[in-house]
Amino acid sequence: MKEILVRDVMIPIANYVTVKPENHLPGMLRAIEDKRLAEDGHAHRDAIVIDDQGRFVGKVTMIDVFRALDSGFRKIRSERTEKTLTDHFVQKAVKELNLWMDPVETVCQRGSKVTVAEAMHKPEDFEFIQEDDSLEKALSYYVMGVHQPLIVKKGGEVTGVLRFGDLFEVVHKRLVACELT
Repeated sequence: MKEILVRDVMIPIANYVTVKPENHLPGMLRAIEDKRLAEDGHAHRDAIVIDDQGRFVGKVTMIDVFRALDSGFRKIRSERTEKTLTDHFVQKAVKELNLWMDPVETVCQRGSKVTVAEAMHKPEDFEFIQEDDSLEKALSYYVMGVHQPLIVKKGGEVTGVLRFGDLFEVVHKRLVACELT
């Protein structure tokens, strides 16, 4: 895996839907769906958030959308100190915060008012990877729990996205090609 570089597998930033922090979730989701349909179903389900100068400021993933739709999840993230979820922790949170107990109509009304800025994830330093890094390094990041996808840089400039599924495809193809003895 050391011989394959991140740039060989990454999706260029130009191929992603970009949105502004002030946009709302429904518009972002429509833009993602329109792009998927235009590209014959290519499965980008995330958006890149840019500022007025076109610079990267964050990303919105599927999990970010779910978290934004129920404000109880923000409280859980601020209270949770342990790195591993337990059944007890999850059940307690669901019960105490009434997570996902609102009717669909309420979620829709609330979701239509959520801005991209409220939903987006601002990656930490360890969620960025360089184009010239190996897939081995990227795989290590994912296995150790990085918030997907990794943001790819060339020097200080964001140039792409490395999705877990694309990395898995590389490994998958190599394993299938192996001859069993």
